[in-house]
Amino acid sequence: MSKAAQLALIIVILAPLADASGSCPVTLITGTRALDSISITFRNASKLPIRRLEFNCKVVDAKADKTQPIHCHEKNALFFPGTEYTVNYASPSGVRGPVRVSLKSVTFADGPAWKPSKRDSCRVLKIYPAKIKK
Repeated sequence: MSKAAQLALIIVILAPLADASGSCPVTLITGTRALDSISITFRNASKLPIRRLEFNCKVVDAKADKTQPIHCHEKNALFFPGTEYTVNYASPSGVRGPVRVSLKSVTFADGPAWKPSKRDSCRVLKIYPAKIKK
């Protein structure tokens, strides 16, 4: 086998592995905010079921230049690959402003955990409060 053919074969075999290490296993699709809760819709973009999922959820107060964390995680769940899911979390009542949501960590059903690094390009959602019709 020629050297060019060997090199092409190595590239074909290793290309999927290189892509898997830098991609985000969860795609954040959309979110909504009510007075006392937030809803996040996401898709498991990996090839493995997810057992535990944790988001960074923070209420952003631009006027005070502060953020207030919201408890957003699913400790014991099962999210299958390729499927969209919606999860709901309580948010502090009386706190106004948008909520910024990003992926914090993922634990797969077979055990390994994944946390985003600076080179991973995971989507960040900014969820604005619903406008109240009068």
